[in-house]
Amino acid sequence: MAVSLFPWLRAAHILFAAAWLGAAAFVTLYLAPAMRALGPSGDRMVQALHQRGMPRFMGATAGLTVLSGLCLFWFVGRGAGMVLSLGAAAGLLAAILGGAVIGRGFHRINSLLALAEGDPARDAGIAAAYRRIAVTSRVVLAMMVFALLAMTLGHAL
Repeated sequence: MAVSLFPWLRAAHILFAAAWLGAAAFVTLYLAPAMRALGPSGDRMVQALHQRGMPRFMGATAGLTVLSGLCLFWFVGRGAGMVLSLGAAAGLLAAILGGAVIGRGFHRINSLLALAEGDPARDAGIAAAYRRIAVTSRVVLAMMVFALLAMTLGHAL
């Protein structure tokens, strides 16, 4: 019974990881820089994404990727175990950093947008949050790519 579950669990893990990685790459490489360049218009985009559930989507895909990956450890063989473990560690760290720094950063921006426009504390807080998000999202994206490569290579061993 458990052995027949493996392909379905692996497929779910790959689909969740692909959605998470694709969204993270799009946000990191295109959306966040464009929002920063737009200034106040970009701030409204943050509000719109927040209202449409972007933080929930990122959290859910990260969580489901990690959960399905942890379940896959039941099936890990010895030859691939180290490579898969390194990929799992990178993916888990990416999920933690993504939620702790990027997710909180977008929540912070969204809450600062409630302050009066032109308020120095508002503008400085938003700028600082965008900088933290930009740096952390590049690190998270690199860890996700490493995890993807490790998972791909680990199954070949």
